[in-house]
Amino acid sequence: MGHEQHTVTVFAPVLYLTVTVEQNSAGEDEVHIHPGGQGFWIARMLKHLDERPLLCGPLGGESGKVFLGLLGQFGMDVSSISIAQSSQTVIQDRRSGDRRLIAESPAVNLARHEVDDVYGRFLDRALASSVCVITGQSQPIFPVETYRRLGHDLASAEVEVVADLHGPELEAFLDGGPIDVLKVSDEDLTKDGMLDSPDADESQGLAAIERLIESGARSVVLSRQHEPALARRHDATYVARAPKLEPADHRGAGDSMTAGLTAGLRRHLDFVDTIRLGCAAGAANVTRHGLGSADEDLIPGLMERVEVEQRRGVVA
Repeated sequence: MGHEQHTVTVFAPVLYLTVTVEQNSAGEDEVHIHPGGQGFWIARMLKHLDERPLLCGPLGGESGKVFLGLLGQFGMDVSSISIAQSSQTVIQDRRSGDRRLIAESPAVNLARHEVDDVYGRFLDRALASSVCVITGQSQPIFPVETYRRLGHDLASAEVEVVADLHGPELEAFLDGGPIDVLKVSDEDLTKDGMLDSPDADESQGLAAIERLIESGARSVVLSRQHEPALARRHDATYVARAPKLEPADHRGAGDSMTAGLTAGLRRHLDFVDTIRLGCAAGAANVTRHGLGSADEDLIPGLMERVEVEQRRGVVA
């Protein structure tokens, strides 16, 4: 597997197997087994956007082997480090329409040498691709210091970075180096205490973006579930409105937006078109069941219909 074939390298600290029980139109039970994790979902949408992503992360045990076997049906490559512990498995019941957790195995606990091996593998692959994506972790698998090192080393190697981070991982990364495009959500910034609530007004969102710019993010896109997205690059502030489509599943729109922003950066689109592509990918995702999935033909049409307004004279 040659490094040159991949356009984007994705740091995926949390990869796991999902088993979901659903009900078909005939009322019969169906069982679906898929790879899961933020890094995988972003990489899956990148494939829909005609990019060639490479996943980097830890996998182990029976669930890890199944994860690797399933990647073939998505046409996706992974450069994984084999770990002693089995990768996590999450079993859910969606027969009622809502997701109900049935069982969840423990999150992996990496040994020190496994952390070092994943770090080294990712850095090696990131140097060979034009852009990398840094994702966070829902469980403390990697030490937060790992993110500071990534910030420093990727900046030193002049690798362009898109990050979907918040909290301690974001603070640590920016302490090490800049982020070219940072995607954050209103829910994440509420958890971090930067917004009063996910429904905070626009001025509060712009103030939060300003703080992130001052901390080292070169540009920021803030997704807001019920309101237009906000973005900032240099001294320009933007408001982006995507067509509101009836959702089949609202989950995954944020990760798909991150994939769209990554593709825009990789293709050297101007920032407004990069925002449009991110919003279009996020909107397309909600029309389907399956995180990080979309009708590829739908995205260009949605991109044309994303309205991006530049705010003149806005001071956050």
